[in-house]
Amino acid sequence: MITKILTIWTRIEAVLIGLCIIAALLVFLGGAAVRAFAPAYSVDWAEEVALYGIIWATVLAGSSLVAEGRHLHTEVFLARFSPRTRAVIGWVMTGVATAFCAAMMVYGWQAYSFALLLDERSASSLRVPQAYAVFLALPVGMALILGRVALMILSGQRPFSGVVHLRETEEL
Repeated sequence: MITKILTIWTRIEAVLIGLCIIAALLVFLGGAAVRAFAPAYSVDWAEEVALYGIIWATVLAGSSLVAEGRHLHTEVFLARFSPRTRAVIGWVMTGVATAFCAAMMVYGWQAYSFALLLDERSASSLRVPQAYAVFLALPVGMALILGRVALMILSGQRPFSGVVHLRETEEL
């Protein structure tokens, strides 16, 4: 059941990331084309909206990177140790990384709440509330990572450890 949830989760994230990047690209290129070919109709917000798409795609990708084990590994460092020590280090790193993500989620939520309180807006003619466009991305991204980490641990996987990746390369 957990494997199926993780599979569906990964597909939904991939679609959302793709949509964010495609929208950012289209808005950016459209703004550049209008500025080049019809300057009288150019807008001051194209780059801003494209940046929002890139920000959201980036934070959404964090969870997928954890699932695929494509985060930073320290194989050279870990290779010196026995398999038992590597396993202990892997669990410690999982705990540290999870605590970091939890702290970033809390502080990100505080930043979002503060930006909402101040009613920060973008400088363009859109006047986009920065709380939603920028600051909300961090706690949402960290919550997605923590949710995925919890499901991975429940399914017997160890995220952030580098141990799985090391074992795979040793077998080759």
